[in-house]
Amino acid sequence: DSLAASMKRALCLLRLAVSFLTPLPLGGGMYRGGDLARASVFFPLVGLGIGGAVWGVRLAVLSRTEDALLASLLALFFWVVLTRGLHLDGVADVCDALFGGSGKRERQEILKDPRIGTFGVLGVIFVLGMKGAALLHSESAFSLLLAPAFGRAVALLFGAFFSPFPREVPGLGEEFLGRVPKGAFLGWGGGLCVVSFLVGGWTFTLKTAAGFGIMFTLGKVLSRSFGGLNGDALGAGIEWGEALWLLLLKL
Repeated sequence: DSLAASMKRALCLLRLAVSFLTPLPLGGGMYRGGDLARASVFFPLVGLGIGGAVWGVRLAVLSRTEDALLASLLALFFWVVLTRGLHLDGVADVCDALFGGSGKRERQEILKDPRIGTFGVLGVIFVLGMKGAALLHSESAFSLLLAPAFGRAVALLFGAFFSPFPREVPGLGEEFLGRVPKGAFLGWGGGLCVVSFLVGGWTFTLKTAAGFGIMFTLGKVLSRSFGGLNGDALGAGIEWGEALWLLLLKL
């Protein structure tokens, strides 16, 4: 009975992870405080599903039309739709706050502002441009399959090692940041390094490890600039992590 209950609980957390990261309405069951942090162990697994779907769309369109540009654009559009553009909103808000604010308090206020400024627009264009370029020239299923998983492992990295900045109304940051078990990140991060070694040897492994190092440093910069992180920073970390992974494998 205890095993069945544990499996049922794990399935509920997996459904929560899927419903949180995609438009699929799989959430349900009794939600308890901290469940989002508990469900985070499944985030990279959901990322693998997203990567497989994006790669499948690109492959299907490419085999049908033999037009790499069209296949890449449609795959990129599908990628955005599959994640509801939720993380791109984080990219926009973080870029506006980071480059438009002059102090922690002002940057925090900009993060709360739903409007998007010039830096936010440029940030989104840059991320989508990076992904589009990688899709256009990518012939490797490996890079597309694992990019979303790497990005969501970055979310675990932020959630395990950084705390939310204080705010009057608790948000996603308080539910997730500082509450993700470090073992969840280390397990997935180590797993991605192992897979990288099996596919591309030490070169890919070092690139994967360097990617996590770069994203940890970026997290430190954001935390110092904002006095902590929030849900927007998590979304930006996912998007930047995906783009960074695709870039590193191209170098």
